[in-house]
Parts: sequence; C-alpha cells; structure tokens
Amino acid sequence: MSANCKPAIGNWKLKTFLKLYSPKIFIMKTKLLPMVCCMLLTCHFINSNAQANKTLSNLISPTAVNQSLLPGADNTINLGSNGQRWKNLYLGNALYLKGNISMHSPGFGNFFVGNNTGNISVTGSYNTGTGQYALNLLTSASYNTANGYSSLYFDSTGSENTATGAFSLYSNRRGYFNTAIGVSSLYSNVTGYKNTAIGEASLYHNITGINNTATGYLSLYSNTIGHYNTADGYYSLYSNTSGQHNTANGYYSMNSNTTGSNNTAIGYYSMHSSITGSENTALGFDADVSNGNLTNATAIGFNAIVDASNKVRIGNTSVTSIGGQVEWTTPSDGRYKKDIKENVQGLAFINSLRPITYTVNVQGLNEYYNKGRKQLSNNAVSANEEAANAEMKKSEDEASNIVYNGFIAQEVEEAAKKLNYEFSGVDKPQTEDGLYGLRYSDFVVPLVKAVQELSHQNDELKKENIQMKSEIGNLKSEIIELKSITLSGNSLTTNLSDVSLAQNTPNPFVNTTIINYSLPQKFTTAQILITDKNGKQLKQLNISGSGKGSLNVNAATLAAGAYNYSLIVDGELISSKQMEHFK
Repeated sequence: MSANCKPAIGNWKLKTFLKLYSPKIFIMKTKLLPMVCCMLLTCHFINSNAQANKTLSNLISPTAVNQSLLPGADNTINLGSNGQRWKNLYLGNALYLKGNISMHSPGFGNFFVGNNTGNISVTGSYNTGTGQYALNLLTSASYNTANGYSSLYFDSTGSENTATGAFSLYSNRRGYFNTAIGVSSLYSNVTGYKNTAIGEASLYHNITGINNTATGYLSLYSNTIGHYNTADGYYSLYSNTSGQHNTANGYYSMNSNTTGSNNTAIGYYSMHSSITGSENTALGFDADVSNGNLTNATAIGFNAIVDASNKVRIGNTSVTSIGGQVEWTTPSDGRYKKDIKENVQGLAFINSLRPITYTVNVQGLNEYYNKGRKQLSNNAVSANEEAANAEMKKSEDEASNIVYNGFIAQEVEEAAKKLNYEFSGVDKPQTEDGLYGLRYSDFVVPLVKAVQELSHQNDELKKENIQMKSEIGNLKSEIIELKSITLSGNSLTTNLSDVSLAQNTPNPFVNTTIINYSLPQKFTTAQILITDKNGKQLKQLNISGSGKGSLNVNAATLAAGAYNYSLIVDGELISSKQMEHFK
C-alpha cells in the first residue's frame, strides 16, 4: 500500500490534496469517511519516514525510487559516480532516449539498439539489430544479425541472415542464410537464400536468386533470379540478370553478361563482350570473345580473342611462338573410329597445292577481332595506356615482319573440291566474313598417301625398266642384223643422226599431253607407238615431215596409270620413254 501511495502523495502535497478533495470527502456517506481518513494518515506516515536515497547508492531491493532520473537543468545529477555507482542496471524491456526507443530486448535472446519501434513484439529468438530501423519488422525469425540503418528492415520470417551496412538486405522477407556486407548490398532480396554479397550495392537487385557470391562494388548488381554465380571484382557480372553458374574474377570481368550461363572469366576486363553466350572460357587480361552470343569458345592469354563457337584461341596477334616440350597429341584410338574409308587423295592433291611464303597483316586482323567487341570504358583504361599502346605497337610490328611458309586456305579448299576430296585440314569460318584457317598437321595424311603412290609407281618402273632393257637388247641385235643387209634397187639408207624423242609435257597429265620429236631429212615411214606396262600396243600414231615436230596425244579413253611411248623410223626403234596419266 505504501509503495503505491508514494508516487501519488508526498509529504509536501498533503495540504493541497486535502484542500482539493476535502469538500467531496465530507459529502460522502458517513460510513466511508473513516476509511478514507485512515488511508491518508497511513500514506502520510510512511512517506515521512521512508524517503528515497537521492544519491542513488546503497539501494536495497525492492526499495522504490521517487526521485526523477533527469540530469537536472545544469546536468549535475548523474546515474552513479566514481565513488557511488550501481553495479547492475535492470530494465524491464526498453530504454528510451529523447522520447524514442533506443534499446530493447523483446522475446528470448533478442537485442536491439536503435529506434526499431516495429519489432517490439518479436516471437523469434537470438536476433541482434544495431542501427535505426534495423530488423524493424521482425516477427518470428531467429538468429539474424543486422548492423546499420534499415538493415534487414522488412525481414519477418527469414532466419540466420547477417547484414552489415545501411540498407543491407533491406527488402528481405523470407530469405535465409544470406550474408550482406556493404551499403545496399542484397538490397532487393526477398526470398533468395544462401547468397553472399560483400561490397556496396553488390547483388543489389537480387530477388529470388540463390547461392550467389558477389565480392566487390556493384558486383552482380543486376542479378534478379540467377543462381550459383560467383563474381569477384569491381563491376564483375554487373549486368547479369538470370544467367547461372558463371564465375567472373577480375575488374569488369563479364560485366555485360545478362542471360549467359556456365561461363568462366578470370582477369581484368575478361570476357566483357559476352552477353548471352554460354560455356565460354576467358583467361587473361582482356581475354574476350568477338561477339556476345558464342558457345563453347575459349580465349587464353593477354588480349586473346576467339571469334567463333567451339573454337580455342591461345594468345593474341603479337604472339610469335607457341610451343611445349612435346608435340600436341590428338586422340586416335581405333576403338572409337567408325565409317573408315581409304579414300584419301595423295599425289594428285599434293601436286595441286601452291606452296608460298607470306607475312601477316596484323593490324587488319586486330580490326577484324575488335569490330564486334565492346570497347573499354574510359574509367576502365589503364593510367599507363600510352606506354602500353606503344609496347603493343612494337609487338605488332615485329609480328608483321615475320615471313611464314604455308598455303592459302581458300586455294587448298578449292583443290580438294576439284578432286571431290573431303579434306579436314581446312578450318572453314562459321560466318560469311569469318576467318579461314589451316590445320597443317592434317597435311601429313595426304603426303603419306602421295609417298605411297610414288613408291608403288617406282616399283612398277623398276620392273618395266628390267623388261625394257631386255627388249632393247633384243632390238639392238635386230638393228645390227638389219644394218648388215644391203638394200637393193633404189632403196636409201636412213640417216639416223638427226632423229630424237623428247619427254612428254606435262607429265603426269590428266587428259592431253604433247610429245615433241625430230625426224631425219630422208625416211620412208615414222610412227609413235603407245603401249601399256605389259608391252601391249594401244595406239599407233603415224607422223611425217622432217626436222622438229610435235604430237598432241588425247588420253581421255585411257585408264589412269603409267604408259610407254616409242619412236619408230623405217622400222627401227629410235627411243622409248614413260608417261603418267591421271583421271
């Protein structure tokens, strides 16, 4: 009773109280008057004998305090002093400063510092909010930590989140296991979970995306629903909205990607031109793709640019040597090869190629690679740009002066088409203005085939040579016998000193070839005989005149192979030679 009376009536207020209320007391019914008087006397007696300790020291619970805890007009009244202070301060729920709630601990294990008036009725546990409006709308969630103005402001049921920085995880409702460090990091997240954002505005627009990691100012800034992305570096994966399973490491790396997935970019400004492409890899400073929608393209090395899907580019146009301790190995297991055919073109294909020497227009190639790429923004250009450009120009000049040996890809392609040969050594472009390339290792196969054909022809020539020698020996014997015969009548002896037979040109040939010869001044008959390798006569072509002459031989009706042709004058064999015919 006395404790309840103290705050209402002090010793100095007694007269005022009686003055105000005595008229009413005396009007009361007679039976209530003794009770009222007794209560007033009791309160007065207790108040006069149990004054509060105004020095706020040595208080013994439950002693009540009726002294106002205001600092006084001159700020001289303190809550304790060096000599006399409270060991512990117990508050029922909340601490107010200047009329606003400043610290309170609703529910079990919760602690809030700041004007968080909305979370007074919290049923969740073990939440900590530091900063005005931190965890302001929290209801049943648990194990959240919010540090900063309006951090985790809208969180109601999302648990086990950590937000550090003003507006960090501001919009989160039900997302859980998120970590946001930095002003406005994961600002828009509503239900996304297991995301980590470190850096101002990192993962700013994320709403439902899960398992994303963003480290760096504005990293993964535009992501809304993309999952399993990792961005490390200023502006990395900045434009990504729904792309998934991307990894970008480096300043501005993959900053233009929007919906592309399964890409990996490592290095300053790496793969910054890719927009919707997927399964691409860029490794190195400014390693990139030539346009934004390639697939399975790989660029390795400084300024390496790959211009087509399913293609690998190592190094830029200034690279003058690529190598290793051992040769490149291509899988060639017979167990995994099918539709095997022995239709490789050999000598005919090799003979149709035009070997050349050449230099490369490096500047032109660079213009080609860069025409579809996004250009470096002004704030992304190195401070040493002038020195870097000078070094690049020097490298380009050196690469432009190297003399290479090889072929022209378009000519090789045309040669294969004429022979109906599907040659794998030509790397055809995927677009009309794309680059041609050659796989020089693939030339080994037709070269081997050509050597095999030459070897077979050489073996046949050896056999024919033996046979020819035998026939020539027999002919010489016959000539000797003929020369010993004295011609009767007006017959004349043929002067054979001016007779000759030249090698046909071209040789080998496809359809026609020319045979040059020389005949004496006087003779009776002259023929050119064409025989096969077995000595069977196929054609007899009569010739006339004297001196030099030529014969155009059409071999369209002959099968491909080796043939012999001989000059016969007045029945005497003058000379024999071999020619090669191809279809």
